[in-house]
Amino acid sequence: MESPPITDEFEITWKEKQYPCKRINVDGSIFFVIGFTQRPLYLSKGIDVNRESFWVNIPHDTKLTHVVFELGKQIDQHYEK
Repeated sequence: MESPPITDEFEITWKEKQYPCKRINVDGSIFFVIGFTQRPLYLSKGIDVNRESFWVNIPHDTKLTHVVFELGKQIDQHYEK
């Protein structure tokens, strides 16, 4: 299988350290891969029933909710520039 194209790369900060973040497109969906050293974290943005957007990690793990919220906020700020 061919690797999906990387459409954007930037750095994200977590606990005062910088980590690479890559935006990739897969079958029309956008994912962000954050290169933590042990295991990469995959994030995507969803929309709830009230049409509010939210960030979610894939596979979903509720223990990471606060991490996903903070990293998603940084991704949003990156694209507001």
